Order: sequence, then C-alpha cells, then structure tokens
Amino acid sequence: MSENSLQNTLVCKSWQHANLVCWLIVLVFFCLHLAYINTPFINLEWAYRQGSQFFLTGSEQSLNDYFQYQANPLTYSYLSSWVVKLTGMDVYASYRLFALGGGTLLLVWLARFGNPWLLIIIGLNPLIWIYSGRAYSELLSVNLMVVAYDIHQRYYLKSILGGFAGMVKYHAWPVLLLYLGFSWLAEVFNSRFRDWHRNRLFEIIFIIALVILFLLLYRKATGFWLYPDHFRSVMVTSSFQNWLNNIFSYGFYLSGMFFLTIPALVNRNAWKLKLLLFVISLWIAINNQNLGEMDFGSFEQLLGNEIIILIKAVSFWNFCCCCYLFFQSRESRVLILTIIFYIIILSLTRPAQRYLIFIIPFWAMLVCGTISLQRFLWVGYAFTLVVLNLFATLYQINNARASSRMADWAKENNLIIDFGAIHPHIGNNSRHDPSSPYIVVIGSSGSEVIVHEEEVAVLGKRIRIYNLVNRDSQ
Repeated sequence: MSENSLQNTLVCKSWQHANLVCWLIVLVFFCLHLAYINTPFINLEWAYRQGSQFFLTGSEQSLNDYFQYQANPLTYSYLSSWVVKLTGMDVYASYRLFALGGGTLLLVWLARFGNPWLLIIIGLNPLIWIYSGRAYSELLSVNLMVVAYDIHQRYYLKSILGGFAGMVKYHAWPVLLLYLGFSWLAEVFNSRFRDWHRNRLFEIIFIIALVILFLLLYRKATGFWLYPDHFRSVMVTSSFQNWLNNIFSYGFYLSGMFFLTIPALVNRNAWKLKLLLFVISLWIAINNQNLGEMDFGSFEQLLGNEIIILIKAVSFWNFCCCCYLFFQSRESRVLILTIIFYIIILSLTRPAQRYLIFIIPFWAMLVCGTISLQRFLWVGYAFTLVVLNLFATLYQINNARASSRMADWAKENNLIIDFGAIHPHIGNNSRHDPSSPYIVVIGSSGSEVIVHEEEVAVLGKRIRIYNLVNRDSQ
C-alpha cells in the first residue's frame, strides 16, 4: 500500500468516537499485559536475562549462556540491562518492559488512523499478544520498523529508525529493504526511469550502510557474523523440498491467524479454480512437516491431527486467495510483494512462527483496506481471539509457575536435578545438573519412582503435569 494512500484507506467511518475507542483499546492492551508482566520466565526468556547480566556484571558465563540459546543480537539485552541499572530491580518485569513498550507503541502509532478494527486485529493477534508480554526482542523491533515504514518526509530519520530496528532483531532489515526496493522500482517504472535517483534510493543506500557498519562492529565485538557458528547447521534450509515446505508453513500460519477473511472469499467467483486450489492445499497439508517452531503451541494438545491438517489446508487456501486479491489493487501491490518475498527469503532458514510478527501489521492493513466485511464477522473474530489469548496466556503463566515451583522445591530440599522438560523455562542455575539421576519429565510411563510433581492447569482443567522421577528406578 503506498504511503500517500495509507491513511485514507485505513480510516474507519462506521465508528462513532473512533479515536476515543482506539485509545481505550491501547489502554486495555497495556493494562492487561502489565497485570502479569512480573510472572516467571517461560520459553527461553531467561536467555535474554543472561545477556543483560553480561552487561551488568561482565560475566563471560552469562554471555556464553546467551549465545548458546540465542542467535539474536545483544541489543535487546543491552537495553534491558539499563532498566535494571536505573531501577535497581532485577525482576522478571525489568526484562519485559521494552517488549511491552514496543507492542503498546505499535498500537499507539496505528491509533492515529482512527480505525478500531485495525487495532483490534493487530493487538489481539495471538503472536502480537503473547510476545508483547515476554522478554523477546520482536515487538520492539517491529514497532521501530513500522514507524520507519510510515515516516513520509524525514528520510534520514526513517533510515536511522529502520537501521536500528534491525539491530534489535535482524528480520526488520529484509522487510524494510524489500518494501523500499519495490517502491523504488515502481516509482522508476512509472516515471519511465527519469526519477531513478529519488529519495527511495538514498534510503536504501543509507540503511545498507548502517547494516554493514553494525555487522562489522558486531563481528569485532563477538567474533562471528550475524550469529554463533553452532547455529549455522540449523539456520539454513538443506533442500529445495524443505524450502517449499517452509513457504507453505508460513503461508498457512499467517493467513490462519486472519481467518475472518475466509467468508468473504467463499463465493462463486472462479469457484472451479478455488476448488482445485483447496485440493492442492489439502494434499500439501497432509505432507507438511514442522521443521522448526511452526506448531500450534499450547493448543497442540487440544487439537487432533485431522483438525490440524484441515486448518492448514483451509488457511493456505485463504493465503493464496488473499494474495491474489491484494495484488489486484495497485495501492497494495508493493506491500503484498514485500510480504511474499519476505516469506520466500525467510523459508531459506529454520522456520519459527514468531518471525511472522514482522509482517502481521502489514497483512492487517491489507485486510482492513481491501476486504469489506460485515460487523458480525469482526465481532465474532475478536471474541474468538479473546478466548484463544485468554487460554494461551493462562497456560503460559501457569506453566511458568509450575516450572518455577519445581525448581524451588529442589532448592528447598537441597536436591541437584536435571531440569529436563522445564529447562527452557528455568535455564541454568545451581540446582541443574544433566548427569543427575533425578530428571523432570512430562507425565509418567508408570514405571518410574515419582519424587515430586507439579500440575499445569487452566481454569481448573489439567493440561499437563511435570514429574520429578528417579531415572535409575526405570
């Protein structure tokens, strides 16, 4: 979508007091995340704390712990270390403030369009919602990237913000450079190559210069390019088949989160082609594999294999139909090309659903600006997302607390254990020893001696149970 037409396309005229509603959405988003911001870590959040501890204490072990589990730049950990240093509080919330700030400021920036539906489908998007409350670098980077994308006149500020967004998380760079590159090509083509030297070209050159400068300085400080060498074997897709598999995974996952567009696409227009596309999508879905982190998270245990295959097929069909529809609009052509080529490039590496966070705001803009939907679909979609996010948030909170209780129990009983199943949530500490005969597992086969157990429940329903067992008893 071109910058000149962005605001006019996204303005929502059907809401009374739309601006007030937008600010209320931002406030609710911030307050609800603030309510659980100081709960225990989960899913390798502790690694970002280790990165911050390096800047606070100079501990080389903390730096090694960070790079053992993270391939991201140290920028987010460095910023978080200043929160700890300035407040004097080394608590869970200290490492999540920049993520919550990024998610909140993203909505603040988009609130100026006066479209509550845009804020709702972005703020309630499961990935945006979850990672705004976690010590991860994505939301801060995305916020900087979206602001850079939407700055119209101050080209140097646009380039600096875009460059810094990638310093927080590398994935911002390909999105911005693809968008600026396609925009520049469109301008050059429309002007019949007379305006090839316009500001777009200087923005691209300036961002690339910042990228090169940062990478040179980062290599000098860390001794490697982009990420540690031990990640190289898992970062690059090994075959053409895996690359296509990842493209399908990203496509169905992105569009599956915006399933509200499906009713608008189910019509008689080109129905034979749509039916053929669905059959192809179903066949690919049956053969699709999760080659990284493209699962359904906490919902994986609640959905059967058949339902997951159906979701994948319908969602990829939705993705293809939406891409075709968005491409028909001249205003949205550059943006949809940016999204498609970002997915193509991203599929060359190990896939993870959180990388889609960088294009979710743009896909939401395309949905709001291109597809006309009835109000009951918006309301039903928002309600569904509220239910899904409620479950996912409570599950993560209770999972983190159960893991923390297990570690505390080991400490209270002066027991050295292998954290096993809870290690991604707890990390390395004095109670952890992989060679210990005691290990934490999920569930039990019935043959082990259970020393201690911690239950993970959501609204009274048990989802999983962590057992500390003596493996010598098996």
